[in-house]
Amino acid sequence: MNFSTKYIPFLYLFTLLAGTLFFIPAIFVNRFLTVPALWIQVGIAVGTLGFVVKRNYILLPPREFLVILLLWLIYYLWRGGVNIETIVSVATYYLALLLFFQILIYKSNKEKLFLVATIITVVLCAWCAGQLLGWLPRYNNQFSITGPFDNPAGISASLAILLPFVLYGVERNKKWVRLIYAIIATAVIISIILSQARAAVIAAVIIIFVFGIRWIKSTTKFKFYTFHYFLVLLVLISLFGCLYLLKKDSANGRLLIWRCSGELVIQKPLFGHGANGFIANYMDQQANYFTKHPDSKYAMLADNIRHPFNEYLKSIVEYGIVGFFLIVLLFFYPLYYSRKTLSKESSTIRLSLTAIAICAMCSYPLNYPFVGLMTILLFTFLLTYDNEKRISISNNFVIKSIILLFSLGLLSATAYQAFYQREWYKTAHQSLRGETDQMLAQYKKLYIHLHRNELFLYNYAAELNVARHYEESQQISQECDNIWADYDLQMLMADNCLKLQQYKEAERHLKKAVAMCPVKFMPLYRLTELYLETGRKDEALELAKKIVSKQEKIPSPVINSIKNKMRKLLNEQLACSEKNKEN
Repeated sequence: MNFSTKYIPFLYLFTLLAGTLFFIPAIFVNRFLTVPALWIQVGIAVGTLGFVVKRNYILLPPREFLVILLLWLIYYLWRGGVNIETIVSVATYYLALLLFFQILIYKSNKEKLFLVATIITVVLCAWCAGQLLGWLPRYNNQFSITGPFDNPAGISASLAILLPFVLYGVERNKKWVRLIYAIIATAVIISIILSQARAAVIAAVIIIFVFGIRWIKSTTKFKFYTFHYFLVLLVLISLFGCLYLLKKDSANGRLLIWRCSGELVIQKPLFGHGANGFIANYMDQQANYFTKHPDSKYAMLADNIRHPFNEYLKSIVEYGIVGFFLIVLLFFYPLYYSRKTLSKESSTIRLSLTAIAICAMCSYPLNYPFVGLMTILLFTFLLTYDNEKRISISNNFVIKSIILLFSLGLLSATAYQAFYQREWYKTAHQSLRGETDQMLAQYKKLYIHLHRNELFLYNYAAELNVARHYEESQQISQECDNIWADYDLQMLMADNCLKLQQYKEAERHLKKAVAMCPVKFMPLYRLTELYLETGRKDEALELAKKIVSKQEKIPSPVINSIKNKMRKLLNEQLACSEKNKEN
């Protein structure tokens, strides 16, 4: 069948993008990230085999862009390490770029992308409406809308990215079709607002303003003066202020995260801390901050953090200024390359990229596979302009063989990952059913293949703790601690040390947990128990007073129980003191 067959590109793009969003069966430990990532890997590998290898010739992006890609590849492998995870991610991104380039060089396929994006938008809005009405399950009961994600950040970013494609339909079609697109656009905006994701709300508002100004200019004789742009800027500033006040504590909490992340940048400014360097170091840095500033106003806002809520800052922390410069160069080149292209299609793509850029400032959109895939797709779209700079390779056996090997290798690696992720899921669920002792042998086998996964290491260590294998649990916990600074991990290590009567180590881990999250009550309570057990009663009483007077961020029965126990301890001590005075 000829590559240009009318519906194959449409069906392929729809299946790839829709599957990344909507195919989330509960068959892995993390259904919202693992399943979409594996779907993309399989889809890209199969698509490359079907669309690239069978063609008589292969088209490549401009030479300058390929040089930048090569430089980033070398740097990424250096800072990320050569292992199956980095190799799979590199193979996926590079094959996706190659594949999308072959598809989008055809104008008809570009139009199909717009249709695919609109259909997916309609399904997402319907999903949100179903959750709002109680017809569909929510994956996080703290929020009214999550879509096919565990958090509103995913659904809001996805809708913000897709909004320009819907607005394109409002601008381009017949009057009655425009009305349909306008209704869809309204549904998107309402869904974003109901998600309460501030970054996506800002992105949507800016997109609407840019689109509105462009539409007014093209359809009327109205002239925009400096005064009008000043009014738009004033409205945006007012919106920022309102969104800040809406969740003031959350916004201030992010200021703390950015401040501590800045300290990590200062430590290794040029080359960064390496891949996953943020989760390996951030909570330690937050602990250092509160150790130096115990009375900080941020103490009540601190939490266990895995992302700095800023994709740019995360990149600098992990890859340094050098790596961030390469990333900027990689993203800037397609925009520069297509700068002379003023079509409404290219403007729509730029608006969508703008949405990603805005969400990335205050959230973590690239944490979701769909957003990452869309980012590659959008940049590739811009690279397909200017025929003169394309590189064409005709019937090159060596090039096709390399692509074939990469595709088959990616499929093999995906099968490997899926198998062991699935085994972990089954083992963890068996353990939760009370079969922990029987599952330890299986955990040990999985350790060989998943020892680079910090969540697996924590899970394994926790199960060893439940089974009372405290020494082994502590050993695995220390391995996990080397790649993941985490409050819950410190509490687990403290418990292991307490059970092994390693009181100095237990105290160190508990104090570190206190410094990581000063708002938490449990580490202070466990420290009090440790002091009582080791005969340090005066220190225990001081902590008891601190716990009783400590402000609660969110009241809970557990905190009430802890405070009651501390009051009882203090009352017993007071009664004992009065009795001694009487004697």
